[in-house]
Amino acid sequence: MGSEQGTMNSTLITGAILAGGASRRLRQDKAALKLKGKPLALWVAEALTPLVSELWLVSNQPLDHFALGLPILTDLTPFQGPLGGLLTALFYARTTWVLAVAVDCPFVAPTLLSALASRVHATSRPAVVCRSERGVEPLPGLFSVRLTPRLMEFLKSDHRLQLFLQRWRPEILPLDLVSSLDPQGQSFVNLNFPEDLAQAHRWLNSQRDGLAAELPTLDFRP
Repeated sequence: MGSEQGTMNSTLITGAILAGGASRRLRQDKAALKLKGKPLALWVAEALTPLVSELWLVSNQPLDHFALGLPILTDLTPFQGPLGGLLTALFYARTTWVLAVAVDCPFVAPTLLSALASRVHATSRPAVVCRSERGVEPLPGLFSVRLTPRLMEFLKSDHRLQLFLQRWRPEILPLDLVSSLDPQGQSFVNLNFPEDLAQAHRWLNSQRDGLAAELPTLDFRP
C-alpha cells in the first residue's frame, strides 16, 4: 500500500534541485562539487528521484552543469537565490506540486522528503515545510504551482524565501515528526564554506566506520 501511495503521489510532483546560488563563500560551483567522489547535485537527485515524476536542476549556469547528466532549467530570474529557482520550477512544472531541495543539502533524508510528498492529497495550504530545532525551514519543501503568480509579484520587491512563506502561511510539519524522520537534522545542513565540506567528509567517514562525528553546523544562508 505504501509503495502504491508513493507512486500515486509522484505523478503529481516535480522534483527541483535549486542550484542558482553564487557560491561566493564556498568559492566553487556547488552543483558539481564532489563529496566522496559524487557531485552534490547527484546526492540530492538520488533522494528526490523515487518521489517525483520528473526532476530538474534549476541553474544560472546550464553550460557548466550539462556534464551532470540531469535535465536542466535555466533560471527565469537569475541571481534571485532559491526563490528565483523555485519560481522557475513552478513555472515549468507539468505537475501540480514541486518538491524542492537546495543543491548544497546532500544529506537530505528520503524519509523526510517522503513525508512532505505524502501531503499532496491532504494539505489545504499552498506549501508544506518543516520545523527544525532552529525554527521553520523553507527547504526542503513542497510547493503548489498555484503560488506562481504570487511569487512573480513578490520577486519584484524581495527575494527572501522565509518572508514569502510567512505571507502565504504554509503547513508546517511539527518538530516531533521531523525529528522522528530525521533525528540528526541532516536535511537542513547546507555546505556553504570549505570547512563545511571538510566536516561533511569526516561525518561520512564516521558513519562508515561506526564512529561519532558532528555534522556541519545547521545553516541556511543562500
